[in-house]
Amino acid sequence: MAALPRPARKLAFVLAIAVTIPILATLAFAAIGHPECATIPQDVGPCGYWSRVAEYGPFIMLWGTIATVGVVASMWPFVVALRPRRE
Repeated sequence: MAALPRPARKLAFVLAIAVTIPILATLAFAAIGHPECATIPQDVGPCGYWSRVAEYGPFIMLWGTIATVGVVASMWPFVVALRPRRE
């Protein structure tokens, strides 16, 4: 299998970061329990971990990816300008 050209590798790296950060944010945000759910003995209904992931996940993935790509795109010119030049 041929390796990706350099610009494609950079784009793949940025997209991987832009998707990984919202995934981790979704899992972390779903781990925050609701105070009213502390009285329910089982992990059921909207108080369950995976149900919170399913509820918050699409919103956080969409807007988190857009925000991450926006931040990376705004910082990219500075990274390019500061990198050492090859002669």
